[in-house]
Amino acid sequence: MMPAAEMQRAPVRVATQQPQPLHDGIETGSRMRLSVVPPDTRAADQLAHTMRLVKAARFNAATRLERKEAVSLFTQSMVALYFVGLAVWQAVYVGQIDDATNRLMTFVQLVSSVFTLILGLLEAMNDYKMKAHHLQNCALAVSELAQELMIARPSTPQEVQEYRRRYNEALRACPVNHARIDFLCAKLDDGNASQLQRFLLGARYVLDVYGLYALFLAVPPLIWWLHQ
Repeated sequence: MMPAAEMQRAPVRVATQQPQPLHDGIETGSRMRLSVVPPDTRAADQLAHTMRLVKAARFNAATRLERKEAVSLFTQSMVALYFVGLAVWQAVYVGQIDDATNRLMTFVQLVSSVFTLILGLLEAMNDYKMKAHHLQNCALAVSELAQELMIARPSTPQEVQEYRRRYNEALRACPVNHARIDFLCAKLDDGNASQLQRFLLGARYVLDVYGLYALFLAVPPLIWWLHQ
């Protein structure tokens, strides 16, 4: 039979050993929580950044081509007005215009008619309206895909590759590509350019959109002014 002293010490040993499993469980749970690694979404973020740049570049290209179409139509109308206006002037003041002025007016009419023909051919070949339409649709498709990617933020290579495949399909579906100036304007929107870079890019943009048509508008009056 167990002595009375040993029977009194036994419950004490059990009581002192009970907190130990609880302490081990807390440490195990802490180690498990610390071992959780967040998913790596760097590839998805980089692809989303590329999509945003391309989307902005294609929106810029569509806007630029729409402006060129409007300026082209205005220039054709004005150059045709030069031709028709001089022809009417010659018909109204026939006999009152000296030979030198008459020859000059005929020369300006010929220049205006050639410019009208050139502008018509350029407009037909470039087809700015249709190109702007394709670029606009492509930019909308890329924008929608970029939003899906930012919401999902996949971390596995297979998921990122699926978004990349859909992105490349959207680009291949567009028969027109944006120009370098459109991409530079898209990067400029990030706010990482100096004032000089902004000025040079703005001057290049104005020259690209309005330069040729400003020349066509200025040459006939300039010829008239130089021979006066």
